[in-house]
Amino acid sequence: MTIKNNQPLLAINNLGIDFHTDEGQVSAVRNLSLELQPGEVMGLVGESGSGKSLTAKSIMRLTPGNALTHKDSSIILNHEQHNLDILKLRNRDLHLVRGGLVSMIFQEPMASFAPAIRLGDQIVETMQIHLGYSRQEARRKGIELFERVGIPFAEQRFDQYVFELSGGMRQRAMIAVALSTKPKLLIADEPTTALDVTIQAQVLDLMLELREQLGMAMIFITHDLGVVSKIADRVTVMKQGESVESGTADRVLFQPQHNYTKKLLDALPHLDQLPPTPKETPEALVKIDKLSIRYPLSGGGLGKSEHFTAVDNISLNLPEGQIIGLVGESGSGKTSLGKAILGAAPVSSGQVSFTGDQPFSFSHPKQIKRKEFARIAQLVFQDPYSSLNPRMTIRDILAEPLEALKLTSSKEETNQKVIEIAKRCHIEVNHLRRFPHAFSGGQRQRISIARALISKPKFLVADEAVAALDVSIQAEILTLLKELRDELGITILFISHDLSVVANLCDHVCVMKQGRLIEQGSVQQIFNHPQQSYTQKLIRAIPLLEKPVDRSVTTTEEVMIA
Repeated sequence: MTIKNNQPLLAINNLGIDFHTDEGQVSAVRNLSLELQPGEVMGLVGESGSGKSLTAKSIMRLTPGNALTHKDSSIILNHEQHNLDILKLRNRDLHLVRGGLVSMIFQEPMASFAPAIRLGDQIVETMQIHLGYSRQEARRKGIELFERVGIPFAEQRFDQYVFELSGGMRQRAMIAVALSTKPKLLIADEPTTALDVTIQAQVLDLMLELREQLGMAMIFITHDLGVVSKIADRVTVMKQGESVESGTADRVLFQPQHNYTKKLLDALPHLDQLPPTPKETPEALVKIDKLSIRYPLSGGGLGKSEHFTAVDNISLNLPEGQIIGLVGESGSGKTSLGKAILGAAPVSSGQVSFTGDQPFSFSHPKQIKRKEFARIAQLVFQDPYSSLNPRMTIRDILAEPLEALKLTSSKEETNQKVIEIAKRCHIEVNHLRRFPHAFSGGQRQRISIARALISKPKFLVADEAVAALDVSIQAEILTLLKELRDELGITILFISHDLSVVANLCDHVCVMKQGRLIEQGSVQQIFNHPQQSYTQKLIRAIPLLEKPVDRSVTTTEEVMIA
């Protein structure tokens, strides 16, 4: 229900932002201008570090302390026929914007919630401040929102802390908080990155529904062009801090003019290009036998039992030199299984055993020498923000495995290997002296991947390893993983909710639901002939690039090519 008139809801004019760093002044956003009409959805796309998130945060006046906004920049928000220049508002007046007129779904929910306050109390406080609800009414509506964004056991989850939720659950809770104040403008920074395809579809439908009901406009930042085609009216493509192409979603996505836009579209994975089925199955590197993981529940928990079963009696072989995809909805037990294989999660029953030069089993802990095991097995964490030491430079983070495992004999050799892996994972060598907070979410994920790969492990658990990456870098990292499989014979357990990525990368696919392994087979078998209705539902929900639906009341075309 885009309503185009002479008064945009948001007008960004000549936005320029620089950073003061130890390396001098760095330009992050340059000469950016865009307009957003009431009820319109603007897709903001581009590679990690292109300035998308920084632009969004500048609307909320949440840019970092070392950021300098150019004096001739303006961000005008129309409110009750008054134009508010957000960049000129006094700090005490920013409450009109933050969480009220404008709400934001942040890229990293773990860093967005107060860890010592229950989730429900945080959403109740937000609704009381901005909507004037009583505590009882705010709680009732908050639980309803939890249900609408697909959080199971919503009332119990409402009283939990953020660290008690999985990555996907945290993202859903963040979305609920952002939607709770019924904002005029919702800024969604990678809002569905951590969500499985079925919940993603549900959340996108909810956003569009609220947009129709409330006339809510959206700036939707994402690297998933399939999602953009489903939700956006118009698309702006950013590269190195500048807008290089802008227009209707239909034209930008299906008739791109700029070479950079074409590059992004060419990098999209396709379901019609599935890898061939391996002719023979190698010997198993990892054997999982009747593995179960149960967690104790506190305060009554989510059900009648005293334990929650995260992994239920799974037996599985992971062949040497293959990439095995592990898929399923958030909370299905994927991450718990991956951590248990590495000895990083408690096993209630069953065992995990490794074959090879030094076979051992986690059922016999005395057999395990942690340093030797770390040489052959590594983990790419789901949340790079919390897995990178904020007090260490990127150089030191990447060098740590080499030094701890004594894989190099000199500082010069360590530095050389750090530079080599940084280049392979597309990390700028001159950025190695920076700290994690100086990078975007996608850049931090590349650092996390580089740290896991630098010791050249034989086995890698990649837990949502490319979820935060834009499509072009994602394609390059997937190519890197394939090269490592072919060159080093590395075995990879690839945990992901993005089935289109799994389809293009993996040799074998395993499907989990509620802690159980319900189906497995080759990529060709799972995607072309799925047997379980649950697997069929997951495949149907994959957000493929498709012609956008015209939700605008006019067909006015605005085209800008840099």
